[in-house]
Amino acid sequence: MIINSRMNALAIAIAMAALSTAGCREHLRLDDFTAAELNDPDKRHPIAYRGQTEALLVEMGGKGEGLSYDQQADVYRFVKRYRAEANGPITLSAPRSAGAHLAASRSLREIEDALQASGISGRSIRMDRHGDSENGEFGPAIKLAYVRPVAIAPECGQWPEDTGRDRERIRFENYGCAAQRNLALTVANSRDLQRAQGVSPRSGERRDTTWKEYVNQTESGAGSSGSAATTTPAAGAAPAAKGLQ
Repeated sequence: MIINSRMNALAIAIAMAALSTAGCREHLRLDDFTAAELNDPDKRHPIAYRGQTEALLVEMGGKGEGLSYDQQADVYRFVKRYRAEANGPITLSAPRSAGAHLAASRSLREIEDALQASGISGRSIRMDRHGDSENGEFGPAIKLAYVRPVAIAPECGQWPEDTGRDRERIRFENYGCAAQRNLALTVANSRDLQRAQGVSPRSGERRDTTWKEYVNQTESGAGSSGSAATTTPAAGAAPAAKGLQ
């Protein structure tokens, strides 16, 4: 009888301890920073990035006559893409052998002038050398290259917890993942997700038109605060409705 009483008392003590522990767990709450992180799709489903190399091979003529008109256009378009997509330097690589490097000297100088004319500073241009056989079927050529970021979409479809039993009222884990994934898959320029693009120059023609409209309104007095238009109601017209009191 005494043994049963002691066992009952022990069971009651264990049950009370379990209830107190459960009660303590119910009072445990996430801190504000952690809760904000879990509710933000940008933080919970971040878009990753990897570097992808873009390259342009500029073939050289046998007489070292410099760039052709088509090659000048190719270099211009490539440099324009570099300025819009890349975050790092642009690499300008010439053939390593003495003969090929001498034949490429004029083309190399014209490419350097094109880079400087486009506003690329010397610190953003990295000079390099490569073997004549590295270009495969193209033979000796000048190589322009840069690395641009490519967005990697997060994986979605994770439902590890029962959303109906969430005492913290945190958004479910898959919340916002589809939007993040679609954004990463459809963005044309991944650098736009990392930093804002530069502002293009204003339109001088549009500014002149807007300024003329503003000057004409000021001279005619239209829109000035001192002139208030008054209207006289027509004969037989109903009085204006007053607001509800």
